[in-house]
Amino acid sequence: MSDESNHPAPPPTASATTSDEYQKLRSLLVRPERDDIDSLKRQLDERSAVDARSVAAVLPAAFSLASEQNGDLGSAMAPTIESALQTSVRRNPDVITEAIFPIIGSAITRAVHEALLRLLQQTSYALDHAFSLRGWRWRIEALATGKSFSEVVLLHSLVYRVEQVFLIHPESGLLLQHVIAESVAAATVQQTQDASMVTSMLTAIQDFVRDSFRVESKAALDSVEVGDLQVWLERGPHAVLACVIRGTAPVRLRELFRRTVELCHRSHSEVLKAYSGDTDDLKGVRPYLEACLQAQQKTEQPRPFAAWLVICVGLLVCGYFLYGNIVRERTRARRLAFAVESLRKQPGVVLLDATQKQGHFVLRLLRDPEAEEVEQVLRSAGLRLEETESVVTPYLAMEPELVLRRARRALVPPDGVQLSFNITDGVLLAVGTASEQWIADAKLLVRVVVGVRSFDCKVKPLPREKTLYEVLYDRARIIEAIDFRFRAGSIELLPGQESQFQRAVTELKQLLTLADGDRTGMNVTVEVHAHTDTIGDELYNLKLRESRAKVMSHWLASAGIDMRRLRPVVPLQFEQERIERATSFRVIITGGINQREGAR
Repeated sequence: MSDESNHPAPPPTASATTSDEYQKLRSLLVRPERDDIDSLKRQLDERSAVDARSVAAVLPAAFSLASEQNGDLGSAMAPTIESALQTSVRRNPDVITEAIFPIIGSAITRAVHEALLRLLQQTSYALDHAFSLRGWRWRIEALATGKSFSEVVLLHSLVYRVEQVFLIHPESGLLLQHVIAESVAAATVQQTQDASMVTSMLTAIQDFVRDSFRVESKAALDSVEVGDLQVWLERGPHAVLACVIRGTAPVRLRELFRRTVELCHRSHSEVLKAYSGDTDDLKGVRPYLEACLQAQQKTEQPRPFAAWLVICVGLLVCGYFLYGNIVRERTRARRLAFAVESLRKQPGVVLLDATQKQGHFVLRLLRDPEAEEVEQVLRSAGLRLEETESVVTPYLAMEPELVLRRARRALVPPDGVQLSFNITDGVLLAVGTASEQWIADAKLLVRVVVGVRSFDCKVKPLPREKTLYEVLYDRARIIEAIDFRFRAGSIELLPGQESQFQRAVTELKQLLTLADGDRTGMNVTVEVHAHTDTIGDELYNLKLRESRAKVMSHWLASAGIDMRRLRPVVPLQFEQERIERATSFRVIITGGINQREGAR
């Protein structure tokens, strides 16, 4: 350690003492405010929002002051309150139900009461004029214009009625909002399908007036009259109100339209100033516009005589319809009783149930397939198809005529057979003449006929018709019996055989024609066999037989016989069946059901 560290520090000077005292004095004077500032700074740094307790202390007073000044507070809080109500209803609807229960019943009762009063007033007015000369004139007008009678009466009884209200942007002519009276909404649905077009036309008319007649730019249309309709316009800084009025409206109605324009600007001034084209931003003005849909009807003195007349006529009409209904019901009951009796007499039909239901006859039936058709059965019972609902269940009846119909349908007897049925012993008798095939089939099919216990067949068989094969076989035998004689050592026929040749051609054509008409695949081939005597050597006779067979086939083909059906046959010497100078035929029948060869 050095020696300097053992020496004491030098005493402070006068300037240093003065500075310390100044700092102490400053701390005493400024420190409380500085501490408060630091505390507030820490609070602001720790909290991003305003202290809820502080806000709660001044919130009621702020609400009271805002309500007294203007109505902007309600418009500003409306979206928040609507969102809160939607959330509350979704979470716990019982709370809202309990809250509005004391008033909802009276509100519904009042609405229904007012609606019924309006309906009764319109109906009463229509009834008062229904049977007067003016009423008939209005009926003719309704037929001519295509409107209903009540609508025509309402139009004539109106002093005025605001039917539609348009809120229009003044600069662009765009439609901001549009409301229409419920009483005319259905009748004018086609005319109001494009409300934007209406607003565009109004803007165009106003521009036309300004440009054509050199009107000041600030001047504007106050009203437009078209037929029995008037359009009153009230302008504001950022919106124009156009009201369509039918009839003669009082001047005081303009004051209502002016207040409506002021309310729209007061509640939605910012939206109207900076209109973006979205009409949903202006839905809040619809209640103001709907308040403009005013109407007033003429009041007339009651007419007791007309009222009593209407009541009497109504009672007479009701009595007439009541009497007619009673008469119709009695007539229906008599018709149903007659139908039940008729259906019970129908063979093959069993009536299970018959009732009346909503002006229709409901029948449940059992019907045999051989009985008459349901439509015919209903007609025979005196019932019309359009007023009858029938539920039909099939069954098999045992009446003799139905069993006989069933047998005829199954056996299909030919014209020469008569059938009869004995219900006592259940025997089906058949007499007459028929083919053997039908008799055999009938003995088999009669077993499936319901109601027939036995079959007494006294039908005599008809002579059996020849089959095509048998007919061809018989003609083949005729052809095979024909032969032609030749001169010795020659292919010339002996004289006097021309008629026999024509006979052979005719027989062959008929044979082939019958064979061509067959659909079973039967084929006929005619073999032409040639014969020679034993004179001459074997080779010479073989060539002579070949020449005779070919020349005979050629002669037949020239006479119209199909060459494809002819086949020349030249047997050897030891194969000859005949030893003579001649040609003969052999018919070969193949194919079909019976594949057999014809006789020689």
